[in-house]
Amino acid sequence: MTPGTSCFARHIIEVPIIRLFELAACHQYYAHEAEAIVGDACKVPAVQNELSTLIGWKFGFDAMYVNSFAFISFSTESPTHPSPRPGLLLAIYYGSLAGKYGRRAVLLLYTTGMLLSLGWVVFVCWLHDRVPVRLIWLSSLFILIGGGQKVARAMLFTLVADTVNTNHRTKYMSFLSSIPHITTLIAPPLSAIFMRISIWLPFQVALGALFLTYGLILVMPESSQLEILDDDETSTSARSTQSDNNDQRPLLSPEENIITETQAIIPDKESSNWYIEISHLLSIPGLRFCFIVFFVGPIALLAKAFVYQHASESFGWRMSTTTWLRVSQAVGASIVTLFGLPLLNILLHRQGIQARKLDLAVLRGSFLVAAAGFAILWQAQATWMLLLALFVCGLCESIQPANQGLATSQITREYNARLFTTVAVLETVGKLVGGPIQSALFSLGRKKEHPGSMGVNFLASSVIFLLLLLLALAVRVKR
Repeated sequence: MTPGTSCFARHIIEVPIIRLFELAACHQYYAHEAEAIVGDACKVPAVQNELSTLIGWKFGFDAMYVNSFAFISFSTESPTHPSPRPGLLLAIYYGSLAGKYGRRAVLLLYTTGMLLSLGWVVFVCWLHDRVPVRLIWLSSLFILIGGGQKVARAMLFTLVADTVNTNHRTKYMSFLSSIPHITTLIAPPLSAIFMRISIWLPFQVALGALFLTYGLILVMPESSQLEILDDDETSTSARSTQSDNNDQRPLLSPEENIITETQAIIPDKESSNWYIEISHLLSIPGLRFCFIVFFVGPIALLAKAFVYQHASESFGWRMSTTTWLRVSQAVGASIVTLFGLPLLNILLHRQGIQARKLDLAVLRGSFLVAAAGFAILWQAQATWMLLLALFVCGLCESIQPANQGLATSQITREYNARLFTTVAVLETVGKLVGGPIQSALFSLGRKKEHPGSMGVNFLASSVIFLLLLLLALAVRVKR
């Protein structure tokens, strides 16, 4: 329930916040000529270029602040003189915090960060006639409180990886991935209705949902004690399993692009050097492929953030109407994560198909679907093509749970937390790189005689997924 309310808060303002940015940029462009803001006055290239910059760099700063300010951790080798070292980043810090003080504490911090970030955006846009609208970028600083969505998701997926065996892991990760898409089916229609009443109403509802999240977190049971009991009951078997695995210690050649059936062992789990641990993860051939997908995938998927502006600018849609595009995508995503992938996992598991083979096949199919979806989006000339393109793009949401299942199948369970915190950093850096790139590509071709974007970023995303498909076809699963 708690992930649902926070997701609802984010999704109900997804389109209104773009409209809010557009209005603020528009008012600043026309300065004191408020009477000039009528009809399509905000669709001029200068305003739309500024809007693209605001959106693209907002995504970039959301990623950059979390990583840059959190890039110092402290060694515990000398308790009295802790020395700074490049280390485990913010995700690792909050992971250890959850172990000390419980998951509720981290979830409360995460909700507080979201609340303050949203409040700052509303504050700056409210005072657009007094302060530069680009001050909204400072809202990303508040994501440091709680570590942002990546930290919360990393803990949730680690919990699934720890408690579910390999054969069923992708299924439950898919269920977990479906939560944002289900809330998306509910939030955009409500957002469209609220925007017709007032541009500020969706933000008031989002704030209410975040305060409700506080209440739900406070009444939820703390799971740390349960985890300790489970550890006590299974410690003997865990030690036995680890001993058996250490005896096997499969040697994987870095040159072989093969995923093996036996779980790979990462040497010395007591190692305190994060870079050594990363190098061990990278030495597993199959994981290198997964890491590439975790990094490059978010860069390509960021193109979807510009669809609403594209529909408004090139097709003349009202911003309140563009929320239905999100519904179209959410329908496709819900079908594949809530029904398609779990059912496929169950059916093929009954036939004795390896989970790794299923995950790899799903990734290949998803890359092809994503490439087709973004190509349709690039060539869309009518409303139905936009809706179809986003529905197809929604079907590629199976990439994340399939890639997570494939990655966790190659390591022993005690290293799941290290894997997912590494994944959180990779995805965040991907967004840091992808935001400005997508913004620049989307701005190409916008002129006075051609006010709309050429959608080059959608073409670029299609090409990226085709390249990932070629890479996936080169990967083999070894029995």
